[in-house]
Amino acid sequence: MVNTRRVSTEKYVIAAVITIGIFLFGLLLGLYIEGKRAVYIESMGREQNMNYNSLQLQYAFMDQLSKEENCDAVSKTFEDNIKNLESTRERLEEFDEKSTLNKEDFNILRRDYVLAQIRYWLLAKRTKDVCKRDITTVLYFYSDNVGCPDCGKQAFVLTYLKKLFKDKLLVFSFDSQQEGEPMINILKHTYNVTKYPTLVIEGEKFTSLMDKTESLKEICRYHLTDEKCAPYVQQNETSTEN
Repeated sequence: MVNTRRVSTEKYVIAAVITIGIFLFGLLLGLYIEGKRAVYIESMGREQNMNYNSLQLQYAFMDQLSKEENCDAVSKTFEDNIKNLESTRERLEEFDEKSTLNKEDFNILRRDYVLAQIRYWLLAKRTKDVCKRDITTVLYFYSDNVGCPDCGKQAFVLTYLKKLFKDKLLVFSFDSQQEGEPMINILKHTYNVTKYPTLVIEGEKFTSLMDKTESLKEICRYHLTDEKCAPYVQQNETSTEN
């Protein structure tokens, strides 16, 4: 007669071994995937820094020769790098949302991304000055849903505007709660950002939710010849006449 107690014990032992094996496999797989993600984003960060350094040299060369005909090539490179920056932002947000491990590493990568945004913002301002480019820059300061119930709506509007104006509109987003990067605090102090959402459009600050109509009207101040802005240009002209 088979010992029922012994069979039950063996079943529990086998089940425990299988459970531990699955757990360890999942843990190792998670560590492997997490490592791949971090390596990928870090590689993208190095590539962005290299591209930015290249752009700096191109502008230095252009300034030295005072030849604005170099602007087309430099601007094209700048636009390509802006697209890469946006792609990295989307991937970084996706990884950060799904990640449960190596949070400290991801926070470092987020800090690198913030600095990259500021560098490209400064470069965009220089592009406008030197090449007379039709670019509008927006700094977007946001917080979490508790501190900023309207930030989700504002982000939706900015996404809409970005799709509408494409490369003519550059949006740089900064999380007010991100710790460890002094430049965010410096920007907030520079523009006296104390509530969220806050938009800084070409240096002018707006401290409340701007819907699509309000945002379009403001952006169109810098794109008077764009057909999408025709209704707002006519509206402004009518208001001026009155």
